[in-house]
Amino acid sequence: MARFSFVASLALLGIAAAPPGPIITPGKWENRVEILDIQLKGAPPGLAAAMKGRPVVVTSCITPKQAEAGPQSAMNADKACRFVRYSATGGQIASELVCNRPNGTMRVVSQGTYTPTSYAVSGTGTMSGRMSMTMKSRTTGRRLGGC
Repeated sequence: MARFSFVASLALLGIAAAPPGPIITPGKWENRVEILDIQLKGAPPGLAAAMKGRPVVVTSCITPKQAEAGPQSAMNADKACRFVRYSATGGQIASELVCNRPNGTMRVVSQGTYTPTSYAVSGTGTMSGRMSMTMKSRTTGRRLGGC
């Protein structure tokens, strides 16, 4: 469960509010998060390797109202996170996200692209506090159809 919560926060890399008007298509969306590189200080041997390269896939149903907010709606699964900077215009996404965790604070800076039916975002995250970590990730999403 802790791994899912951690990965769910990764799914938020770079996704937040955008100008009014549906810029993504409502419906069922598939969201895939993959950790490309991770450095954990003081972690048990093998933990970083277990987290790296194993995509986590989550689906969500986006309503027409949520679609007006843009790509963020396809992935907004973690209420412990908030965007401190966000831009989604002209098919480009850039953001900075902060997530408060029991073991520290995760800060993720990311950028990517979106269309009405897909998105792809790359991010770099750092965690400070009791658990020190840096990581690089890739998050992609695509619309599967109706809900």
